[in-house]
Amino acid sequence: MSALDDMALSDEALEAWMAAKTNPRPLVRTMSALDGFVTAAVTGPRFADPQDWMCPLMGLPRDVLAKGSATDQAVFASVARIHNRINETLFDRPQDYAPRFTT
Repeated sequence: MSALDDMALSDEALEAWMAAKTNPRPLVRTMSALDGFVTAAVTGPRFADPQDWMCPLMGLPRDVLAKGSATDQAVFASVARIHNRINETLFDRPQDYAPRFTT
């Protein structure tokens, strides 16, 4: 486990935060949408810095790791954890990948 994994929110807590967050509002509001967006980021062109897409995606300040609140940092850590899980699955065990759909 990394330090980011230790500070990450549960999926339920992250989804509740996405649903309630305003000003600026996240681009995604559900775990299903987040999973799809992150999958696209993993399979698309590489960004030099994950903060280039993770922060706007979640409506976080660009300097979230340096100056963000504990909650904002936990949200960033949660997205990083999801990114790492999807990246590892797609590149190491692609047969195990399945999108997350809200029912």
